[in-house]
Amino acid sequence: MPLTTLRTIAERVMPLFSLAVLLAIIGQVIGQSVSHWLAGSEVKQIVPVFEAPIANAGKALGALLTVWMPAWVIATPFGPLDVKYTVSYIIYEWFKLPIILFLTTYAMALLRLSVSKAWLEQTLGRNDLLGILGGVLLGMVTPVCSCTVTNIYAGLAAGGASRRASAAFLFASPALNEFAIIFMFVIAGPTAGLVYIVAGVLAAILTGYLAPVLGLDPNRFVQRHILTPACACTGHTSILVRAHQDAWSLFQRLLGVVLLSGLLAGILVNFNLTLVEALTQAGGVWWGPILATVLGLPLDMNAASTAPILVALHQIVPLGTLVAAMMATTVASIPEWAMLQRLLGRAAASKVVLWYAGYVMGLGLLLNWLFA
Repeated sequence: MPLTTLRTIAERVMPLFSLAVLLAIIGQVIGQSVSHWLAGSEVKQIVPVFEAPIANAGKALGALLTVWMPAWVIATPFGPLDVKYTVSYIIYEWFKLPIILFLTTYAMALLRLSVSKAWLEQTLGRNDLLGILGGVLLGMVTPVCSCTVTNIYAGLAAGGASRRASAAFLFASPALNEFAIIFMFVIAGPTAGLVYIVAGVLAAILTGYLAPVLGLDPNRFVQRHILTPACACTGHTSILVRAHQDAWSLFQRLLGVVLLSGLLAGILVNFNLTLVEALTQAGGVWWGPILATVLGLPLDMNAASTAPILVALHQIVPLGTLVAAMMATTVASIPEWAMLQRLLGRAAASKVVLWYAGYVMGLGLLLNWLFA
């Protein structure tokens, strides 16, 4: 069969296959959430996590491909590095992150091409407070780590989300999500939980308004690598094909930095317990939130993974220090900085991370003062 014929078939089949995968993931996640709700499960099991099927498959693949490796731990100045676990985690990230990037971009491209431009401009396309609130709300129901959120952020920008709405999402998704909120209400009580929510929402809104100052404008990168409307509309190309072409174009440009992010995350995950040890030794010192932020910011964990670890320290470490540790490992990381640098440039990526660090330190110090 001629190569051109195979390419034509692939261009028609792959958009349908990608759509089927996207719908299957959404259906599975919603189905499991409803099933847990009907069974009376805990709230954390009812919350839909749309990256879960991909993440679970990635973890299984990582474990399968490294089962033959012997145990090998290397001592480093930052703590022990488990080589087998590192390789398994890198495989997991290399499986998860590219798929999330592509499917998110594809879904947003479908939305952009399927709905009217006016409708999109009245929702996440708005660059005012309502658009920012839409980004905050979307972030609150999309609980992911900092390494994953940048991929979704790129997809939102490619799909037509405004600069400020996508910026609000970028902050709210890892920092103000269901697992973090549940942690606050269960461990710290309703007052601390409300303080956390109000502070997080206000910070996410402020992030939206500060987007121009922080340099949060991924469209400068994204729009150069997706099809223009004039090009996309030539001939009788279907919406599925056009959306797939847009997603594939952006995916190719970002794949290298996504793989780099996964590599960095695989290395840094070894040192999560180093943060716990440092907080245990620091105890109740007033500068605990600052220490937690400095040590936690480079690491890459989501709130669902961080909360169980930090619960064990609740009687040793003040609340604000625990929250700073949980947020620092969630809102930003070295892998996220690498991705943001590709999207925004080095100066903007650095400003964003410094903004995150300042907020996390401030919130931790505030909570320690309020609940001393």
